[in-house]
Amino acid sequence: MTGPGSRLVAALFLSFALTRALAAGGGGTDWPQLDQAQQAILAPLAADWDSFDTERRRRWLELAARYPSMTLDEQARMRTRMAYWGSLSAKERIEARERYRRLQSLPADQRETLRRQWEAYESLSPEERQRLLDGQKTKSKTPGSPLAAPVRK
Repeated sequence: MTGPGSRLVAALFLSFALTRALAAGGGGTDWPQLDQAQQAILAPLAADWDSFDTERRRRWLELAARYPSMTLDEQARMRTRMAYWGSLSAKERIEARERYRRLQSLPADQRETLRRQWEAYESLSPEERQRLLDGQKTKSKTPGSPLAAPVRK
């Protein structure tokens, strides 16, 4: 059986299995103890899995349990994000978490403004992005700008 019905059955089965595993302390399982479905979904995290604490493993397992019920676009976005996250160094991950915390602490209207600005930036062509970057480099060399190198007197 294929189609939405089979995806729903698979999602329910995986959700039930993961719930039982978590209730039995499965949130702290090592990579080899995960079933094939979990390993397939979480594959981008395999190299780092055993370094994750129990809480982080639990969150990833919960996400993996929801994976089969996601749309194909949501699944693709999750795979892309996991692969990107898996490619970051430990230092880069710490910095990313800190940026996320700072963004979450902003008032909602400021977060919305930043979201719109980011969407506008993403819609730019590569050439437009480069021109914007080049303009920022020029501004950063202006004495007194926050990005400028200190002026020696």
